[in-house]
Amino acid sequence: MMQMVFSEQEYERVRAWLLSAFDASPAVFDEAEMLEKLRKNEWYLVTADRSACVLELCKYEDEWIANVLLLGGEKNNSLKEIMRCQITLCRFLKDQGFTKLVGQPRKEFHKLILKHGFEKKEEEFIKRL
Repeated sequence: MMQMVFSEQEYERVRAWLLSAFDASPAVFDEAEMLEKLRKNEWYLVTADRSACVLELCKYEDEWIANVLLLGGEKNNSLKEIMRCQITLCRFLKDQGFTKLVGQPRKEFHKLILKHGFEKKEEEFIKRL
């Protein structure tokens, strides 16, 4: 089940996955900044049973976009769940007036997400909703 709500308890449950995502790709923010923005509802924690991501919802060039800032999950057991959840998340975002889901995935996932409707534009991968 996917949920989009921040609580300290849920953050503690998924914390290790998110921190491991910092190790896998260069971060432009740290855990302290992330927690501050999550607590202020400037960024959003989206979790499922074996995965979690941090989203920034913003308006860019007159379009509402969801920017995936960080994505992690249970090692060797979360990729299918992540791909299922992105379908649900995209439907929800589209219903809310968003036009794009944007992110910069790790290189080993590029082929997979291209098969799921994302397009590559420079360093970003974009899924039009």
